Amino acid sequence: MSNPKKNPILSPSTGCPAGYGFIPEDERPEPDATQEGVNVLADAGGISYGEYLQLDKILSAQEPQSRVHGQEVHDEHLFIVTHQAYELWFKQVIFEIDSIRECFLDDSGVDEARMLEVIKRLQRVVMIIKLMVDQVLILETMTPLDFMDFRDFLSSASGFQSLQFRLLENNLA
Repeated sequence: MSNPKKNPILSPSTGCPAGYGFIPEDERPEPDATQEGVNVLADAGGISYGEYLQLDKILSAQEPQSRVHGQEVHDEHLFIVTHQAYELWFKQVIFEIDSIRECFLDDSGVDEARMLEVIKRLQRVVMIIKLMVDQVLILETMTPLDFMDFRDFLSSASGFQSLQFRLLENNLA
């Protein structure tokens, strides 16, 4: 068995495999402190990207039931993330549709000056729906047998239980 330290594939990158652009370690410039992942705005009293998006909540919201039951199935994580993304897109579509409906339900009548905004929001909804349809392609990388590996852990849970899908369905009816 070869020594991993001598295996170039396992060694730290030295640039192009042909050696072009390689800078010996003793000649490399000092790292730029602004590129170390520190949010200088947060230090100045601003909000960080992660705080603004509440990434701690979003990124910890995946709990595969197969893992909970001690038999983790890899594809369940993809299934959860994809469906959570659907729910976020449903939320945005509902937000857009509600704002469009408000434009038409105004007591003073339809303000023609707002029609450009209505068209823009409708186009946004169409783009989101196209994106959601394309997300199916990602799920299709999982075979039906892959899905069945964790389906029993979901008991009665089903996409048909999506409240936002039903709200969207009712808003468009």
